[in-house]
Amino acid sequence: MTGPHKHWHEHATCFRLGDRGLVVLSSCGHAGIINTLRRAQEVSGVDKIYALVGGFHLAPAPDNYLRQVMLELKKYDLEHVLPMHCSGVNFVELAKQEIPEKLVLCATGSSFTFTA
Repeated sequence: MTGPHKHWHEHATCFRLGDRGLVVLSSCGHAGIINTLRRAQEVSGVDKIYALVGGFHLAPAPDNYLRQVMLELKKYDLEHVLPMHCSGVNFVELAKQEIPEKLVLCATGSSFTFTA
């Protein structure tokens, strides 16, 4: 989703897990989380996104934008979505409805291991 996102200086990190695809780690997602996923695919040359982890900057998002992000996110058929800090309770509640089997709730001190 392109749009009024002006934070192109923000970084995300991605790791390839063999044939499983990418794990994308977003900092605060100010560039738009869908833009971040697209950019990870572009720079890595890997289409499959296995997991999305981090801040998605959706806490302040209006409902219609949040639902559009979820619609786009579902197209990626991620195995795991791990929203943190600025992702927002609104995103977590929508994810519980839309992608409950993919949602992994996180808290301070959570630890996850991804293997190829």
